[in-house]
Amino acid sequence: MKKKPLIMKKKPLILLLLLLFALAPSAAFAEGLSIYEWSASGSGMAESYMFGENDPAVLAYNPAAITRLDGRYLSVGASFFNPYDHNNFTKLGSANAGNSDSWDSNYSPAIGPYFYYADKAGSNSWWGVAMFPRFGNNIEYEPNWPGRYDTIFSGIKAFTFQPTYAWRMGERWSAAVGLDINYFNLRMKSATYTRGPDVFSDLDGSSVNVGGVFAVNYDFDKDTSAALVYRTRVRQDIDADVDLSSLIPAYNFSTKAHGVITLPDSIQFSVSHRFNQGRTRVEADLLWTNWTTYDSLNISFDDPRLAAKSATKDWNAVWRFNIGVEHRLSDMWSIMGGYCWDQSPVPDEYMDFTMPTGDRHRVSLGLKYRPNANQEWSLAYSAIFPSDRTVYSQKNGVDFASGEICESLTQVIGFGCTLKLR
Repeated sequence: MKKKPLIMKKKPLILLLLLLFALAPSAAFAEGLSIYEWSASGSGMAESYMFGENDPAVLAYNPAAITRLDGRYLSVGASFFNPYDHNNFTKLGSANAGNSDSWDSNYSPAIGPYFYYADKAGSNSWWGVAMFPRFGNNIEYEPNWPGRYDTIFSGIKAFTFQPTYAWRMGERWSAAVGLDINYFNLRMKSATYTRGPDVFSDLDGSSVNVGGVFAVNYDFDKDTSAALVYRTRVRQDIDADVDLSSLIPAYNFSTKAHGVITLPDSIQFSVSHRFNQGRTRVEADLLWTNWTTYDSLNISFDDPRLAAKSATKDWNAVWRFNIGVEHRLSDMWSIMGGYCWDQSPVPDEYMDFTMPTGDRHRVSLGLKYRPNANQEWSLAYSAIFPSDRTVYSQKNGVDFASGEICESLTQVIGFGCTLKLR
């Protein structure tokens, strides 16, 4: 019986992944709107994966590291997010008379799929393509909850398609350059306060723009390496549809809306060392993200009945530190673990419920299984613990005096497969 070509066997898997990209809801839960769950193997090491071995997923973390690959590789998978937070309100105002002062966020799981392919192009050059989530948010509450004038649903999904070229410059240096073709989708549901019934709005818009990624890698020896990666900022000019609904007939109509958000640039520095005869690898990363690009959220409307909205954000540039360990138990099994500290960019005076996040502590565990020399399966679990935050009323207290975001927990399960095709 004639065997099917290997690429034919992979088509159902690739088609399933493309469907996940099309249908995946928003997913976030790192500092600001950033997502770092770019592979299951990376998640198992708390995203300390700039030097992942025999894995094209390094295209997302450190694209210069594909110069370590000795053949053609494919990696696919997804991360599954389950966020939760609890909210306690003080001094409910007239708009919430008789309302409960204790609320949980709705169950709103999310998926972040990924796809990587890399191959050697010449004696000292490589190329690859990557699709992975860069930014996101996914939080939802009941329509009548006290924070409805901030948000009822806040959803962002931003996927990157990244073609990359990398080359080696001698035995120690390698570099890479790539395009960040970024798709950005924004979905916002909220209520507007009136002296009568609330007016509910549902905004849904998207944009595509291009940035870049640049990476350089240096090998001190066969066991110790360092890397520096820079990602440019990306400006997204969003055109959206807005649907309004209310018990007031005059507020039941649709219009167009427009807004701009500039996604931040970032710089990451990483070091990795292998010891124990190469069976154990430790990596430490330091990332700076320039969230000062998000100073306000301004939305204008085509319909003259609606006034433009402006919300001050004034976010800060922030740091993230993470460290991960991978230990090879045998030719078939490896275990992983890691810790990450993530700083929140949201200043206290502009904290709201659209991004219910504080500084985050993350612990991760992972497992790799290699049934043969050309396959590797990864499974990872992470628990993310944000610090408590307080939101103060922006409506002169007609909604509440303050709301405390507490008991937050996001759980992430990652699953992936890496194949050596040649």
